[in-house]
Amino acid sequence: MFRNFTNLEELSLGAVNISSVLPTTLNISSSLKLLNLRLTRLQGKLPHSIFNLRSLEILDLSDNSFTGNIPSKISVNLTHLTSLRLSSNNLNGTLTSWLFTSPSLESLDLSYNMFSGNVPLESFRQLTNLTDMYLSFNNFSGEWELDTLLSSLTNLESLYLSYSGFSVTTNNANHYVNPGFRDLELASCHLKVFPKSFRAMKQLRSLDLSSNEIDGQIPHWEGEIGGTYGLGYVNLSHNFITALPQFQWYGLAYLFLQSNLIEGPFPPSICNMSTLYYLDMSHNFITALPQFQWYGLAYLFLQSNLIEGPFPPSICNMSTLYYLDMSNNRFGGLIPECFGKLTASLEMIDMGNNSFQGTIPNVYGDCGSLEGLSLNGNQLRGEVPSFLSNCSDLSVLDLGNNHLTGTFPSWLGDLSNLEALVLKSNNFHGHIQPSSTVESPFPSLRVLDLSHNGFVGQLPAKYFESFNSMKNVAKNEPQLESDAESGVTWEVVMLRYGCGTILGLVMGYLMLSTRKVKWFNAIADAGESLAEEFEEGWDLLNYAIEERGDVGTWMWNHNWIGDRLSHVINHKTKLAKCNC
Repeated sequence: MFRNFTNLEELSLGAVNISSVLPTTLNISSSLKLLNLRLTRLQGKLPHSIFNLRSLEILDLSDNSFTGNIPSKISVNLTHLTSLRLSSNNLNGTLTSWLFTSPSLESLDLSYNMFSGNVPLESFRQLTNLTDMYLSFNNFSGEWELDTLLSSLTNLESLYLSYSGFSVTTNNANHYVNPGFRDLELASCHLKVFPKSFRAMKQLRSLDLSSNEIDGQIPHWEGEIGGTYGLGYVNLSHNFITALPQFQWYGLAYLFLQSNLIEGPFPPSICNMSTLYYLDMSHNFITALPQFQWYGLAYLFLQSNLIEGPFPPSICNMSTLYYLDMSNNRFGGLIPECFGKLTASLEMIDMGNNSFQGTIPNVYGDCGSLEGLSLNGNQLRGEVPSFLSNCSDLSVLDLGNNHLTGTFPSWLGDLSNLEALVLKSNNFHGHIQPSSTVESPFPSLRVLDLSHNGFVGQLPAKYFESFNSMKNVAKNEPQLESDAESGVTWEVVMLRYGCGTILGLVMGYLMLSTRKVKWFNAIADAGESLAEEFEEGWDLLNYAIEERGDVGTWMWNHNWIGDRLSHVINHKTKLAKCNC
């Protein structure tokens, strides 16, 4: 196929599956100027023939499965090559010398590979036409002096060194910096201070200094970076920053300051950033919140601080908010009636591990977009509010560790998307009744925790019959006679009852692999006597406890429910950097 285009100048097969083509057969036209084989599922060694195309200007082999080194010897000088993209492969080894003698090279992307070795900064200083350099996520070594690099590559506009292995230093001298610099990412580069050279970057759009060793207060001139409206994305998380000065980034959309040492009241300079869309201030030592003015904010993370006081009423006015996490703080008092505004617009609310009291407001109206609600670990009383029956998209409901009362809310079985229901450690009582409105209640349920309550009686067989998401259809395995009841394999069931009358003993999470659905029916009918049929389940439980310690804690911290609570942000939002 490729051998017949002898005069071809451009070949773009991006995202076309040509995995059956061997790289060694790519004898492409020598007059080719542009070759795009991105996302074509090619694998194996990089074909030497491609690097001998003397007219080549743009080469993109990214997002494939190439392995090995970049060819160290080529028969021609790639004097016309302006763009080389090899990112997201499995390439390794050291960088070849000819790479640094391509005088026309403007864009170099070697990110997301396994390149290694100590690359002297002087090597890149020869690429004077370079505008974009991507070396992130590799295994390089060595120390680079940032000011020297920026003053040498005077045309550089984008520099990505995050998790590259390089250590970046600065002497904070007054070196030249391209005023058109746009994107700078230096995450995990052992940087200890804010380089003063940033001050000259008046058109910077994106700045990532996360996971470094920067301590103390952010410099007062930080607000000058990006000019008046340029900077859209700033990530300073996972450092040792203690305070923010009074400055303003008027066009900022994404701000990450989590996992620092910021203490005291909420930084007032952030309150005036009216263009914020995403704000993460979690895992600091913030003690108080002011009135907010973020009318376009969609994601707000305040968890794991020391914030005291009642629920902030200004949050109720944020009609654009999608995701709110206030967990692990010291909030107290009643949950206000304006809570209804939040459930009408938000997809995820986490207010767990605070000191909220009173009842959960019974909201009237639509909460169709709500996917997750956690109020675990408060001092809430009363019954489960009936408005939750209107939350058709609800997938996670965690009301555990409160003082809620009443009988089992069987009407929650009508929620076809509910995957996790946690009601443990409350004051619920009485028999667990099956839903009377649907034939198959809880069809999507995968996690159920009713431990440490006052439930009595039998477990309704109707629930087990409809827990389809806890089952794994065994299509290819021969069925045993005992499988005939269901034709399914039970993978994991988590039902933990406190000391009560259902079995007359304390049960932990049951990790079951038996194919016998009647095993569960036997639990409901057995009372205090356990038949030999249970022995397999107890053996598995004992094994889980020996291997994992406290099974309940392990399941919460390391398994499905913890991941599911962050479903909205991970599944629906890919944080694209702001192109202002």
